[in-house]
Amino acid sequence: MQSINAFAAVGNQRLLSTLRILIDCTGITLQKAGVGVYAKNLVEQLIALPDGPHYFILVQDDDPDWDLGDRANLTILKVRAKLFRKLPLRFLLEQIGLPFMLMRHGIDALHSLHYSFPLMRFGRKQLVTIHDMTFISMPEMHERLKVHYFGFFIRASARLADRLIFVSHSAKRDYINRLGIPRASAVVIHHGRSTAYHERLDRAEIQRVREKYGLGADFILYIGTIEPRKNLPRLVAAFAFIAKRHPELSLVIAGMKGWMYGDLMETIQRSKLESRVVFTGFVPEDEKPFLIAGARAFGYPSLYEGFGIPVLEAMSCGIPTVTSNVSSLPEVAGDAALTVDPTDVNAIALALERVVSDEALRDRLKCASLIQASRFDWSITASMTREAYAGLFQHSQPPRT
Repeated sequence: MQSINAFAAVGNQRLLSTLRILIDCTGITLQKAGVGVYAKNLVEQLIALPDGPHYFILVQDDDPDWDLGDRANLTILKVRAKLFRKLPLRFLLEQIGLPFMLMRHGIDALHSLHYSFPLMRFGRKQLVTIHDMTFISMPEMHERLKVHYFGFFIRASARLADRLIFVSHSAKRDYINRLGIPRASAVVIHHGRSTAYHERLDRAEIQRVREKYGLGADFILYIGTIEPRKNLPRLVAAFAFIAKRHPELSLVIAGMKGWMYGDLMETIQRSKLESRVVFTGFVPEDEKPFLIAGARAFGYPSLYEGFGIPVLEAMSCGIPTVTSNVSSLPEVAGDAALTVDPTDVNAIALALERVVSDEALRDRLKCASLIQASRFDWSITASMTREAYAGLFQHSQPPRT
């Protein structure tokens, strides 16, 4: 059996080294959160693996994060951001321009990282990463155009993709429950944690980041895009319950403003917490670990997550965390965070009070967090993704032009 497995591994390696994979990153925003963090870490780890395919990375030309240096296994293809940052024109690029790029560069398989993909591919294999199902299950949480656009492609992926990659078992279950078993083979590949997040970060740098954003020594932190499903009005309402008992404590909301955040501002004003709730705006990736490490606790009571990278990042720094008991969040947090019903403000408030005040609990959660976070690694994400590429051709030959 060992010799058979070894033979298969050698065969896979030989196959991988002949493949030409195009990864479409044109839907990744300049300010990276969620899908953007996934895209950047996945690509960096894929190109670092030895004896793999030749990767063609299709990107917008205004994004310096894709300046990945000269590598024998890497070709960066750039499109004009002034045109293709706009969704209607990006749709034309995806549906008309991208298929011809596949032909021109002799691509064997296309990996679409953000739901949508070209419907015409001239026989090339297609992988699609499905992050969550909110465009179908929670359309009220999104702008109408994106609901129709991404909802169409998520449904189409069940019939047209050759392989689906889900970022959690929860996301895969939701997909099958709503759309049935897809034609394509499906694999769950978790996100990883960056080594920049750990419990021994430089204290002087933590203080510098605190001072940059005007933060005190004690704060509860949320990081992520400000959008409806993040459930921030209830987080603020829960903070209001404990604010009087902890006059030194503030709530810090870090992240870019997304859409439909009027309810959040109204909740802050109604609770008279304008001076206790701090908005930092978007925080660059190199400052995020120090911001997280400076927090007393991390609050992330999202209504739904395909994975929940911020929870993993907070646990990697050993920060006591409160998150939701729904969707993928228990899958990521394990027993290393307090999980609550995200619709129950009292439950969120009680959990926040516990992680702020109970030192024994804080110590237990810190230890458990570091162990749980160590189970997620971007190099594993990349290795499993590369195996998914090879799996497309185990019983067929790549197309050649």
